[in-house]
Amino acid sequence: MKKKFTLVLLLLALPFNAQQKIAAEVNRLIAAKIQFPEFSPLIATNGPAVPGGVVSEAQYAALNKSELNRLLVSAPPAIALELPYQGETLTILLYKAEVLAEGFHVATDSEDSVPYEKGLHYRGIIKGDEVSIASFNFFRGEFNGIVSSKRLNNLVTGRLLEEGNTNRYILYSDANVTLPLQFKCNAPEPGTHFGTQWNRQPDNVQSNRCVTVYFEMDHDLYLQNGSSVANTTNWMTSVFNNVQTLFANDGITTAIKSTFIWTTPDPYEGESSFDYLGQFHVQRPVFDGDVGQLVGIDPEGLGGVAVTIAGLCSPFNFSYSDVELGFSTVPAYSWTVQVIIHELGHLFGSPHTHGCYWNGNNTAIDGCGSSAGFPEGNCPQGPIPPTLLGGTIMSYCHLVPGVGINFANGFGIQPAQRMLNHVESSGCLSTDCINTCINGVAGFTITNGINTTTVTWTDVSNTGPWEVSFAPFNEAFTSWQQVNTNSYTATGLTPNVYYKIGIRPVCSSGAIAPVQELTFAASGNACDGITFTDTGGLAGNYSNEQYLQRTFSPNAPNSLVVVTFSSFNIEEDFDFMYVYNGADTTAPLIGVFTGNVNPGTILSSAADGSLTFVFRSDIGLTLSGWDASVTCIFPLSTEDNIIAGFSYYPNPTGSTVNITSAEELTSLSVYNVTGQLLLQKDVAGLHASADLSSFADGIYIVAVKAGNSQETFRIIKNSGF
Repeated sequence: MKKKFTLVLLLLALPFNAQQKIAAEVNRLIAAKIQFPEFSPLIATNGPAVPGGVVSEAQYAALNKSELNRLLVSAPPAIALELPYQGETLTILLYKAEVLAEGFHVATDSEDSVPYEKGLHYRGIIKGDEVSIASFNFFRGEFNGIVSSKRLNNLVTGRLLEEGNTNRYILYSDANVTLPLQFKCNAPEPGTHFGTQWNRQPDNVQSNRCVTVYFEMDHDLYLQNGSSVANTTNWMTSVFNNVQTLFANDGITTAIKSTFIWTTPDPYEGESSFDYLGQFHVQRPVFDGDVGQLVGIDPEGLGGVAVTIAGLCSPFNFSYSDVELGFSTVPAYSWTVQVIIHELGHLFGSPHTHGCYWNGNNTAIDGCGSSAGFPEGNCPQGPIPPTLLGGTIMSYCHLVPGVGINFANGFGIQPAQRMLNHVESSGCLSTDCINTCINGVAGFTITNGINTTTVTWTDVSNTGPWEVSFAPFNEAFTSWQQVNTNSYTATGLTPNVYYKIGIRPVCSSGAIAPVQELTFAASGNACDGITFTDTGGLAGNYSNEQYLQRTFSPNAPNSLVVVTFSSFNIEEDFDFMYVYNGADTTAPLIGVFTGNVNPGTILSSAADGSLTFVFRSDIGLTLSGWDASVTCIFPLSTEDNIIAGFSYYPNPTGSTVNITSAEELTSLSVYNVTGQLLLQKDVAGLHASADLSSFADGIYIVAVKAGNSQETFRIIKNSGF
């Protein structure tokens, strides 16, 4: 009885009563006597089989190009797609779908707007199987798609990725893939903010709002799509049709708003998905979409990560997916769809189904992730779905042999309801996928006085007006002021005390845009020496969901700001500090810091002597933050600070630079041009030297002190001297 009871509970957790939206539309069209003309674009063949045993069982076929062209020319509103598979003919009833939002555009690293000839996208069900789901995409000379059912699991149809191949196709169930699918999602576990509101039974069957998506594709995806912007875009829209279909079947409306393709080597690299996520945010702090995702083919199977759970209408609306174009020559559409939709599911509001967040009592829906070694929370392990059933999209059931994830299961009732609740409560979303309300504030310039700060912002999506609110850091925004220019000056500030400003565009649609909140402080006189801490000060922790920016500019002429950290402790791989060599975030990036690795001493080498620090924390854990001292050093030309009889030689040098003076020298420091301290030592006497032999050839900054006087100079290291 216990086994039967467990199975019944699991079946009740799956969305059989909600998994009929696509089927209902097919039935509506049939009842309206809409014709479903038959198309048979594939002719069954006997192989040859793909090498390497990537799939244990597959159907091979040849493309009937005239039949494909007939479909492209006629573009009927509905079709009956006939596919050969294992000695039978599958009939898929499909209706036309629109995956692109109005105003969709394609950009690359060299062009802001690339013309795009869109294909035809369809979705539907297997004839006679109303709990199945299917989506197919048709382009000039090619088509692809996925059919999911209890019997077939996820049946992938696509062109084999063989060099020069245009007509050899494969149809295979991803249950027959022999390679291990080790995708692991690194999204943070939700905190206590997931309360009883998330444990309701379904009360909303269809979203009234639309979530638009921005996708950025790395250079490897471009190369593997034949170095073609059109092919890469076709691949992305094909994948998204499958993603959109699965969301639509659970009542959630989505559309692609824009894409960006790297046609030259992209700037992303790292050893973890967090590395790519953080770099994506630095490279693309805002984008044309309600949510954004970097999609790439990266080494070591990094999996995916969303910056938070339930990130709509917030600065935490981005994710990363490491995907596969194919397994050897076998197209990997279903695997790619799973990775991408899983991370979007987090941003839309759902945690993992094996976590202790469900059923109204903080228990698990299934036990797939826990049984595979990835538990979340302290609750009993949930049941493992039987082989014939499979897991849902937000599960880890792909890690359990013989179970897998079946798209016909969708998200499941509870995950779908959490996402519907979050979508419907997100006031920045449009109701038509057209009149979007996106906050395009991408960067800030801070101009500090002693008691004033002027914040100027860059908005890549809007030209104004904006609404602005200002408050001390620990107080709430109480009123909003409309401004027509992208600048706001806060007055009456106490130096080195934190304040915050909220900025949002005024949207013509009446939607309320997400707020871009900035924490800042009037910096005071940096050259007189000040303390730089997080918002928790020396004794407390910083806050969740924080965007903090501080610019330190020298208040003495011809001087350079130097910041020395005595402690540093932020959440590793989730909270980040970015340091820029100048007065704002358009300056060169010195470094990105996370965890408890102390940044040490950082010296500005910018023309104005400034340093800018940006700190971002996520929605989860907060730690003690940092403590740093801020001061200035003075270059050679500052007459008030020169050291009597000072000289240095040789310059350039192959190894050692020698320093002499008429005053007793006390310390010597060497920095690289990005401001990082490389060498520091105390000296005593009229002579000192710095050994640069272990340094790479280049330019370095040397700072020498003699009592209260200081000299700074640039030295060229050249091993040829």
